[in-house]
Amino acid sequence: MTHFSSSPFRVTIAFVILVISAQGLAAQEDCIDPSLIDPTAFCPFIYAPVCGCNNVTYDNSCLAQVIDGVTSWTSGPCSNGDNIPPSLNVPDDLVVECGDSFEFEPATASDNSGSVELTESTQSISGPCAGTVSYIRTFTATDPSGNSTSDTQQIEVVDTTPPVIIDPPMDMTIGCSDPVEAEATMFDWADSFAGATAEDACNTVTWSNDFDAIPWVTCEETLLVTVSFMATDGCGNSVSQTATLTIQPNLIDVEPCTDLAGVDFGFCDMVMGVGIINGNCSSISGCGAQVGAINYAEALYDSMDDCMLACPIIEYGGCTYTYACNYDPNAAFEDGSCLFPPEHCPLNPETPGGGCMYSDATNFDADANWDDGTCLFGDCVDACPEDINQDGIVTTADLLQFLGAFGQEC
Repeated sequence: MTHFSSSPFRVTIAFVILVISAQGLAAQEDCIDPSLIDPTAFCPFIYAPVCGCNNVTYDNSCLAQVIDGVTSWTSGPCSNGDNIPPSLNVPDDLVVECGDSFEFEPATASDNSGSVELTESTQSISGPCAGTVSYIRTFTATDPSGNSTSDTQQIEVVDTTPPVIIDPPMDMTIGCSDPVEAEATMFDWADSFAGATAEDACNTVTWSNDFDAIPWVTCEETLLVTVSFMATDGCGNSVSQTATLTIQPNLIDVEPCTDLAGVDFGFCDMVMGVGIINGNCSSISGCGAQVGAINYAEALYDSMDDCMLACPIIEYGGCTYTYACNYDPNAAFEDGSCLFPPEHCPLNPETPGGGCMYSDATNFDADANWDDGTCLFGDCVDACPEDINQDGIVTTADLLQFLGAFGQEC
């Protein structure tokens, strides 16, 4: 039910109407006077219920007069002999976790009169932290006799769930030769929360750690420090996970131009520089130049040119045919050692470039890159069988060779 505040202007109008109604009451003996009905009349928007002499309740006396021509009334709604208030059932109170869905369920009401008006108003009150709130829902059921029943439901949205760690903090090993430099590296690691990330359904996440409790660093002995990293949301819920920091003295430096093939620099996208891999200068990515107790920084260069100038490549021969079984992509020149399929290694029949590579075959393919075993050869026919010595001429020499072989078993 909507309530409006009264003003002096409206009170004055109501007073005049009451005076007119009193005069009408003195002049009329009947309850209804049709001449008083005026649908176009203006009545103040106030709720001051009256019970007309026709036993009908009106919001105010003005409406009673201009709507039905009522000549007399009493203050307050008509009781009609009904003093039993409606029955009202409101939804149960709820406590909901922030981020979970819920519904504003309706209330229900009934009355012995068979008719009831149900109204609802909702008030929201902000909670102690972001994402939390309380909803107070007030329901009022009113029957035609003005009897009413009110009740409330409270829905409280709370945040008791801590953040979820997506990327855990990563362990780190630091080679210590200068305590000041080592401490700077340690604090950089701690201030970045060791690469950890976390998410929360309702609040932003702040990180903290207990790194300040580390022992004094002297670079004289290996130290193992367990650091707790805590993720806390705006409502004070927190979750923590530990990472290990290793500080060890005298980190081993590798020589320039060291071949870095097989070294695991971690699965980070950071480009560290250019180094030798399998004899060639190649770009290298990773999480850092230090792996365990070894520092590979001296074997990394700022550019491809710097790498090639500092680390001359020793050329060697090998098989340079890409379709050969023993193709060597790093070979500088062809040394005749190639082995080809299908004799020396299996080759997929669907590999492009296959065909007959024998020039005397009937299906010789000049464009074939590898022999696929499909060569076909014609029948061998001797055009001159009398030329026994195969000198191209049939002479006495052929006869003598025949006589010399006469009588031999073949």
